[in-house]
Amino acid sequence: MWWAGKRASARTAVAYAGERAVRLSLGGVLLVAADVEGRDAALAALAAGIRELPRGTSLRVTVSGAVSTPFLLPEVAGVAGEADWIAIARSMVEDRAGLPADSPVWLDGGQSSPRMAVAIDAAWRDALIALGGRSLESVRPWWALAIEAAGSTLAAGAATSAMATVLAIADSEELVLLIAEGDTYRVAQTYPLDGESASVVLNRALVTHDVPAARIELIEFDTGALPGQQAGEALPFRKEIAA
Repeated sequence: MWWAGKRASARTAVAYAGERAVRLSLGGVLLVAADVEGRDAALAALAAGIRELPRGTSLRVTVSGAVSTPFLLPEVAGVAGEADWIAIARSMVEDRAGLPADSPVWLDGGQSSPRMAVAIDAAWRDALIALGGRSLESVRPWWALAIEAAGSTLAAGAATSAMATVLAIADSEELVLLIAEGDTYRVAQTYPLDGESASVVLNRALVTHDVPAARIELIEFDTGALPGQQAGEALPFRKEIAA
């Protein structure tokens, strides 16, 4: 997948940016934990934090599911190659991902049918690239890091079971629901939280997919984090489960 990457080092700052929250950590410690409203406010908060980073610090940015969204493409007969699939994905960005039509799209090379696509809002991407400059290593969805933290891919967990593997990831504004059978994604959808708890939104989404909620791992973003707290290593900004 295009978002695959190595774990950040001590000299790499990790950021999260969405329409409602901004985070920035270095060395596993939160430097910025801000609630925001909209892209402009998010970029301003992130820019202020980046200016305080030590010289020579690299930057990796993660974004919310509202900024970078996964979706599945239908089976289409007669598709000649990857270029055709990309064209099909681009034509469906507004309808399937709810993002502007000019949003860049990538395809998951590990799945042939149905194809899984990931789109990122072009205005967000361009602004983050400009903000990070030469220090920027990557821009990736936070939910993609959650997949890695949960254990490589959903398919790895499903390979030894006849039952579907389900992962639900809630960031600051979206719930991303991924369901795989074997090594194939069958569901890749996002649901806006709109002020509701992730569990409430998840339970409502599962009515459509006939999956018991007890079998699902829900990974949540820590919306109540404060500067100075630990940010986490495998998955920065994750809400810790109470003992």
